[in-house]
Amino acid sequence: MAARKQKSKKPSGVNSRLPEDRPVLFIDRNLGRHILAEQLRAAAIPCEVHDDHLPQDTTDEDWLQLVGKKGWIAIGRDKNIRYRGPEKAALIQANARLIVVRAKNTTGQDIADILIKHINRIYRFVNKHDAPFIAGITRDGKITKYPL
Repeated sequence: MAARKQKSKKPSGVNSRLPEDRPVLFIDRNLGRHILAEQLRAAAIPCEVHDDHLPQDTTDEDWLQLVGKKGWIAIGRDKNIRYRGPEKAALIQANARLIVVRAKNTTGQDIADILIKHINRIYRFVNKHDAPFIAGITRDGKITKYPL
């Protein structure tokens, strides 16, 4: 009989403890202000909501400056910021980090599930890549850095 292959004893990323010095996630206004933040906080993931710091009509350039200044990780849906001159320049100048959720037809709860499930992967990615950057995350947790 063939010997059974031993399973890895290394815990999966989902079950791993959160790092102690994890950066704050900044939730862009296009992701809402309640469901996502409540779910992240319930999972002990520090987060800040756009509307708690800035007016609704604040430009992307202004909130990108705030995110960069605070050292937060912005979470949004708009990957096209990298193509728009003023927003791209603000992201670079602010040394900001933006992760966009690349999953269609998602609710706030769906996005919360994606972020919570893959939060350690997000933190590892952020620690591995210098700011500024824009990256996308898919439902299955694949993170792709986009060229600026």
